[in-house]
Amino acid sequence: MDNSPKHTSRRNFLRTSVAGVTALTILPSSVIGGMGYPAPIDKLNIAAIGIGGVGFRNLSNLSNENIVALCDVDWDYGKKAFRRWSNAKQYKDFRVMLENQKDIDAVLVATPDHTHSVAAMAAMQLQKHIYVQAPMAHSIFEMRRMNETARVFNVVSQVGNQSASGDEVREICELIWSGVIGSVNEVHAWTSQPEWEQGGYYPHKKKKVPKELDWDLFVGPANDIPYHSSYTPYGWRGWWNFGNGSLASSGPHILEPVFKALKLKAPVSVEASSTEINLESAPVAEKIALTFNKRDNLPKLAMPKVKLHWYDGGFKPEIPAGFPSSIDFGSSEGGLLFIGDEGMLLCEPEGRNFKVIKNGEVIEVIADKVMHRINAPFSGGHEMDWTRACKENSDNRLSPSASFEKQTALTETILVGTLAVRLQSLRRKLLWDSAQMKFLNIDVFEEFEISKRGEMYIQNGIPKFDIETEKHNAAHFVDQTVRPVYRAGWKQI
Repeated sequence: MDNSPKHTSRRNFLRTSVAGVTALTILPSSVIGGMGYPAPIDKLNIAAIGIGGVGFRNLSNLSNENIVALCDVDWDYGKKAFRRWSNAKQYKDFRVMLENQKDIDAVLVATPDHTHSVAAMAAMQLQKHIYVQAPMAHSIFEMRRMNETARVFNVVSQVGNQSASGDEVREICELIWSGVIGSVNEVHAWTSQPEWEQGGYYPHKKKKVPKELDWDLFVGPANDIPYHSSYTPYGWRGWWNFGNGSLASSGPHILEPVFKALKLKAPVSVEASSTEINLESAPVAEKIALTFNKRDNLPKLAMPKVKLHWYDGGFKPEIPAGFPSSIDFGSSEGGLLFIGDEGMLLCEPEGRNFKVIKNGEVIEVIADKVMHRINAPFSGGHEMDWTRACKENSDNRLSPSASFEKQTALTETILVGTLAVRLQSLRRKLLWDSAQMKFLNIDVFEEFEISKRGEMYIQNGIPKFDIETEKHNAAHFVDQTVRPVYRAGWKQI
């Protein structure tokens, strides 16, 4: 690649033909402020909603900007951030923060999934740039509204999916686009998660709400349930009311190379199975198979119909024929396997330690670089890619690597998959219509069956299960899950 400066405009990159694929010239930081380098203009005034855990790490990566406001429903969990950025104003309710504080340029949202949309929408409607942790939203309609609002209000959006900025993901894309493993028609992805409790029911034992936690604000727009320590600050991902289980937690990061390399849109069908499932908690383990239509071919690669298989909770794919016995079949933490008609590509989460396999052997291959790189993506570069775009002129800014628009297909796929898990008693492949946000082959009067309550007991040394089931209207369940109705006191988006 030619690294000499050709033009000072970020969007006017020199285009050259490399191995039949259009290539973007990588310009040095002396010419542009993007690609992970700070732009030479004033600092942003940033407010953060959700400042413990991942939110604290995001703030640390944004510490070159002005941190002017901090909001968390749990002031004990947030005290580390309050102490580090002691000059920032402190809030428990983001709605009060956004109403009262007029100096905010951009907002970080690192709350549980169920409050991503209400916080992001409130900020964007005030024309604040927005960074939201992955997955983008808790429901498909929320995701659509967030994407649409970012576009209408012309704000810069970024999802906290650092894999989208990673070098490894870009190298995987370039290898696949070069045609080295041929056309990909099958992908397997897996994770060892969950690392938290799943598969159970809401706890009955009452717990006293910690004095520093505003439980009502934590529940936010979701269904109101009594407080329990199983939900916050760590366990919320396993409960449908607040999260979407392992697929929503690790799926964005593991599946990013699939969507970027294969240019996938929303799935057209899905089928699922799992361990015991109920409407309160995600299952301990699940398998999901999603089908995607063919896309436009690339210069060196056909883009046929693709089937994507997801496994979690200990499930893993079978070792495929032709896989070399000399290497382990992926990391126990999780992995990804692309199967093409001329070879395979195996990698760990976030695209790490990828290997190209042809004719039963691992081969060394280097593809031409055709994508721009983000400097230090996992140690601040992903956040800086966002702040860089926020500071650019809206007429010619370069969109960040994980904007809402770029993350919608991946997010929708995750949410369609988790829907199918709960509908598995229908015992068929469900046909997804993305435009209408519904399954085409679910009758308006059809019911699905799911566990209502269950417990395990030992009889004569043998584990047995006593499970009570209930039935629900499937079409109504899909509609209310895709387009949730918020509880009283929360503005419907």
